[in-house]
Amino acid sequence: MLNIVVVAHPDDEILGFGATGAKLAAKGEVVQPIILCGSVDARTLRPTDEELHSDMLKANSLVGFSKPVLGDFPNISMNTVPHVELVQFIEEQIKKFRPNRIFTHHPNDLNNDHTQVSNACLAASRLFQRRNDLPALEALYFMEILSSTDWAFPAVGDGFKPTTFVEITCELEKKLAALHHYRNVMRPFPHPRSDEVVTGLAAYRGGQAGLKYAEAFQLVFKQGV
Repeated sequence: MLNIVVVAHPDDEILGFGATGAKLAAKGEVVQPIILCGSVDARTLRPTDEELHSDMLKANSLVGFSKPVLGDFPNISMNTVPHVELVQFIEEQIKKFRPNRIFTHHPNDLNNDHTQVSNACLAASRLFQRRNDLPALEALYFMEILSSTDWAFPAVGDGFKPTTFVEITCELEKKLAALHHYRNVMRPFPHPRSDEVVTGLAAYRGGQAGLKYAEAFQLVFKQGV
């Protein structure tokens, strides 16, 4: 089973999918991150290029992910890029990796880069229906990113509605450790990107599904029952 997680920025793949991805990787599944803005040059307190790349590799290795594929789309300016270019970049990764499942951003996140990536990913996910040489996509999910999905204003559109819960009791500490590999990303409580809030969200999502800790996803598309 091959999973791709399509995100805008380094650390999104861990924030939204770190524990679930670690669980899948431990079962022998492949988790391939696709990060469209690998440089995040507009990020506050951004480390050097070398430090960021090192942080990314360490974080992804810790949770068992494959080496991320990096795009060079502009940070906090993906709305200036023609939609078709984002779609085609993601399509190239679909052709290369032939995923069974895709995980990506919710389209109504506060961060507009997340919105652009989500919309492009939705379009690209239909590639298998236009080609005979690709396996049918089994499932597509939205994930939630603390300090973006939770900060979206409800008047803008439909918010994140979790439908799928994955128990991460054994993987939560690994997710937290991976997040801390990204220097200057985690913040003191009560910021959403703090150990306390990441843990609290996992407890809240777990409580919604009768689990101790969970990551939640919104199912967009699934083949079969």
